[in-house]
Amino acid sequence: MKTLLLLLLTLTLNSYKSTSKDTKIKEGHWRTELFLNKKDTLPFSFYYYSSSKKIVIINASERIELKDIEINGDIISVKFPIFNSKLIGRFTSKKIIEGFWHNDSKGTDYKIPFKSVFSDYNRFFTEQTNADAFTGKWEATFNYSDKNHSEKAIGLFEEILGTIHGTFLTETGDYRFLGGISYGNKLKLSCFDGSHAFLFKAELKEDTLWGSFFSGKHYNSKWYAVRNSSFELRDPEKLTYVVNDSLLQFSFKDLNSIDYNYPNKTLKNKVVLLQILGTWCPNCMDETNFLTSIYSKYREEIEIIAVGFETGKTEKAKLAALRRYKNHMGIDYPILLGGEASKTCAVKLFPMLNNVISFPTLLIIDKKGDIRKIHTGFCGPSTGKYYTDFVENTTRFIEQLIAE
Repeated sequence: MKTLLLLLLTLTLNSYKSTSKDTKIKEGHWRTELFLNKKDTLPFSFYYYSSSKKIVIINASERIELKDIEINGDIISVKFPIFNSKLIGRFTSKKIIEGFWHNDSKGTDYKIPFKSVFSDYNRFFTEQTNADAFTGKWEATFNYSDKNHSEKAIGLFEEILGTIHGTFLTETGDYRFLGGISYGNKLKLSCFDGSHAFLFKAELKEDTLWGSFFSGKHYNSKWYAVRNSSFELRDPEKLTYVVNDSLLQFSFKDLNSIDYNYPNKTLKNKVVLLQILGTWCPNCMDETNFLTSIYSKYREEIEIIAVGFETGKTEKAKLAALRRYKNHMGIDYPILLGGEASKTCAVKLFPMLNNVISFPTLLIIDKKGDIRKIHTGFCGPSTGKYYTDFVENTTRFIEQLIAE
């Protein structure tokens, strides 16, 4: 059935030409599936509000507003505000949309079929019946069959209003807002935010969760997890560090293609927060939300500088992505273009560091210009106490540097 659907979508939607008069999208809840392969689908849902003409994607407790919606006849196009991706589909009836999710940041040919149905069905259809078997903290291992590339993670799951909310926290960031269900000894979680399309499936056998993970159509891996309330990852403030006496200095173009040099006189007697990021990175977006709040409170005493590493093929495209990011996130501090979306590229431009293993990476620099702390990755709001502890500790540290 799914194979037939994929064929029909390919035949009918490749040109995206309208075949009828303008179609109105019904207000209400739409259950959507991304067809990752012949047997695995990733469900998510959105709600369309006719009064404000917006779509709101629902991932557990996260809400993503999409207002860039165009309808031409029976063709609908929905663009994401930051990420270089969009949903393009056709109304095959008043209650069904079929089309493709295009993620141009992974290449112009990267697309995944989807089907949206006007419906109040549960995300995974099945009602949850066994939440107690999965709630809590888990020590997870991804790619466990490959010792050279295996990765440790913390799984955090809880029951909220009859559903399972959770995430996986790794040393380079978290998987953000996962939502799903549990039934019997099985667990299913998913999220879709326009940049990432994550699907997790697992089965509890005795005391161990055995699962599979899909990221879009391009990646999948196996994982297992056991309950371990005391398990922690390595300290994110010890993964990246200064390895030589090279001065921190750089010259990158700002959004007007004018060179911004660091250090400079405007930073005298200021604490500086240097954010290494990519606009394609949802964890970077979470960190940016934190930084903008800090800047609004201490903008006279601190400066924040963001350096972006982008996926666009040209400098013009990269700068355009940074401008979209700045405008959508409401950023008042400088954003500069570093280079390609590559950790290798990033570490070459900051040779005083041992490595750059994650976007984002945050350098906290005192008034004398000394790097006092480096934080790798970001544990966002979906990680609960990990996030609140980071906010409290980092804010306190910045206040200490201001007082020095």
